[in-house]
Amino acid sequence: MSTFRHDLRAALRVLARQPTYAATTILVLALAIGANTTVFSVFNAFFLRPLPYPDDDRLVLVGNRYPKMLGDDDDAGGGTSVPDYLDRREQARSLEDLGIYTSDERTLSGEAAPEQLLLTRASPSLFGVLGVQPLLGRSFTAEEATPGNERVVVLSHRLWNTRLGGRADVIGADVRLDGEAFRIVGVMPQAFAFPNADIDAWIPFAFTPEQTTDAHRGQDFSNSIGRLRPGATIEALNAELDAIIQRNLEAGRLQYPAFVQDTGFTGRAQSWREKAVGELEPMLLILQGIVLAVLLIACANVANLQLARLTARRKEIAVRAALGAAPGRLARLVLLETLVLASAGAAGGIVLALGGLDLVRGLGLDRASEGFAFVMDAAVIGFTAGAALLAALVAAVLPLVMLMRQDLTRVVHEAGRLGGGGRSTHGMRGALVVIQIAASATLLVGAGMLTKSFYQLQQVGAGFVAENVLTARITLPQARYSDDEARVRFYAQALEALSALPGVSEAGFTSILPFSGNNEGSTVFVDGYTPAPGASLAGAQLRSISEGYLPSLGIPVVRGRNFAPSESERVAIVDESMASTYWPDAGALGQRVSINSPGGQGEWHTVVGVVPAVKHTSLDEEASAATIYWHYRQRPEAAGVFSLRATLPPEALGQSARDAVLRLDPELALYDVMAMDARLARSLGPQRAPMVLTLVFGAAAFALAIIGIYAVLTWAVMQRIGEIGVRMALGAAAGDVVRMVLKQGAKLTAIGLVVGTLGALALGRLLQSQVRDVDTADPVVLGVALTGLAAAALFASWLPARRASRIDPIEALRPE
Repeated sequence: MSTFRHDLRAALRVLARQPTYAATTILVLALAIGANTTVFSVFNAFFLRPLPYPDDDRLVLVGNRYPKMLGDDDDAGGGTSVPDYLDRREQARSLEDLGIYTSDERTLSGEAAPEQLLLTRASPSLFGVLGVQPLLGRSFTAEEATPGNERVVVLSHRLWNTRLGGRADVIGADVRLDGEAFRIVGVMPQAFAFPNADIDAWIPFAFTPEQTTDAHRGQDFSNSIGRLRPGATIEALNAELDAIIQRNLEAGRLQYPAFVQDTGFTGRAQSWREKAVGELEPMLLILQGIVLAVLLIACANVANLQLARLTARRKEIAVRAALGAAPGRLARLVLLETLVLASAGAAGGIVLALGGLDLVRGLGLDRASEGFAFVMDAAVIGFTAGAALLAALVAAVLPLVMLMRQDLTRVVHEAGRLGGGGRSTHGMRGALVVIQIAASATLLVGAGMLTKSFYQLQQVGAGFVAENVLTARITLPQARYSDDEARVRFYAQALEALSALPGVSEAGFTSILPFSGNNEGSTVFVDGYTPAPGASLAGAQLRSISEGYLPSLGIPVVRGRNFAPSESERVAIVDESMASTYWPDAGALGQRVSINSPGGQGEWHTVVGVVPAVKHTSLDEEASAATIYWHYRQRPEAAGVFSLRATLPPEALGQSARDAVLRLDPELALYDVMAMDARLARSLGPQRAPMVLTLVFGAAAFALAIIGIYAVLTWAVMQRIGEIGVRMALGAAAGDVVRMVLKQGAKLTAIGLVVGTLGALALGRLLQSQVRDVDTADPVVLGVALTGLAAAALFASWLPARRASRIDPIEALRPE
């Protein structure tokens, strides 16, 4: 330890005498380590960091699949119905327990202004499945989850603090939700955020008798989460789900055989974490590989600097060896210097990573509300330390090889010339530059591919005009708006009031807004259409809209007409996707559709208009699902969204829209008030984040590569001052010297660009498998990236070439 401390002090003294070298090395390593720490922090949050539930790896989503309607998807599906939940909870032996939950909204009223709350209706078993108990009080009982007894509520920690002052005596008190008294029975811990941190409270899911019958199958408005028994697998659970369906078929349940035959109904389970994360894992792995390439470039830069320093310190090291220093001791001195620099770089990297995580959040990948928070925990710090150690070892290995291979005894007897370290050192430094240029070219081309794909995605459009539109959600309380007439009356009054606001040119209403995170779809029946045996049933997205909705979003009616303010007959508007699917020749106008029973036994609606297909969840949807629009007076929903096209900035209308609704009903509140283009921008997060991060990392790689080639050629010129002086003394012109140095730089650059092009093609194929519209060999992207890198590399070569051309032969030859 005494020897180690002595060597450490010696390393620190050496670095202190060369502050420029030390600062440059620390900055290079900090950039690379910071990039790696940023990406690993995101990966850690999504895949490694434990969730706030005991044994979270045993949590599974259990949902329904309808292959004949929605395609054969291996995911758990959209949701579950109440009878499916009851079957699985009673019969699936692989499940320790199963819970069901669905979203709800209620208006909290009282002394303060009314506030719209996001609620979750949950079975009493949900809290046991998650393994979390209330901080205060208790959760629901089975008796409270029955109709007539469900007026109890468990509050979120946030709502308890903000609305009730965090008082410990709230248990047993009442709060008014939609004008009805709910007794507070519990308060959840601060870390509890299920299904996300936006939920304000949980109320019992009380099943009605109708919801438990076979007639309710297919009404998948709920979700189901279960906990596997120890040792149980998802594969075994899926087999049990299939067996449950088979037993129901054998029992001859009413309506059940036709339901299964028509839809291909089955059940599937999926890891809750995998379902929540979605398809982020492949892209995060690609990003982690990209930042490792940046770290490799940084290591090559540091290794080059180390080689230059060792060459300059050959005399000093040789003297140490002559005085008895063992080769291992000398190697340890070099390694300690690199470790000190890497440690400082790691500290700087952590600071940069904090800013990097803010960038990631700003790009739309923040999922903290779902339990995936980006934090600097022990795993991240350990990864950063490991990255620093790896960087130190990789950066030091070539200098150490050079040191151990040199005949240090001969160095002592050399003359005063600087010495270049031999051809092997030149070769090492050149190889490192090639690696840097190749990696930089690969990353720049990859960043260009993602950037072009992202902007092409934006050009595709969503099928509507999002600019200058304000959107706001509304939920009508069941107690005061229980019938269609009351809902229609309120929506008509609200639309009239909102249309009259200054700055509003169009006001509309829809039950489901694109890019809002909600959807509604069903099997539909098309008059005259009979599916072929084994073919899928007709299905469509369903929307209830006012006559002002289409104009408010700039959606044109391409055939037929828009809805009138009031329709005497049952009519519908369909999109072009549905029209081309079911009436490619005859045309959609005058055709009939129904969401009830076929054969004219339900309520048929006549198609009076056709509109363009609108994307619903993301701009990279391959195709828009068929959509049917009904007039809201014929299908008045209890909840929906107002859309206001404005001549003012949309954000300026928020408060006046809230006030207009309050004047109609003092216990109602608009919520989720947001500009439509902001919703659209938010949906681009999964595409924007990789694009921007790759651009940032590619720019860092570009800068490091240019610095690398500049440093190598500058060092080469310094080592060849004597040779250049002789050449110039013998008649070589300044242009000859410039060409000699440029030729060396151009050779390294050309080799690096060739290798980098091959790497870029490989990266392109990898990106194409994950990102839409990525061209693996886009000539424009390749040309721009490689030309830009080549030009910068040649400029970096020209600077030391110009210096070499200005050498005074007499001064250059004096040391010789």
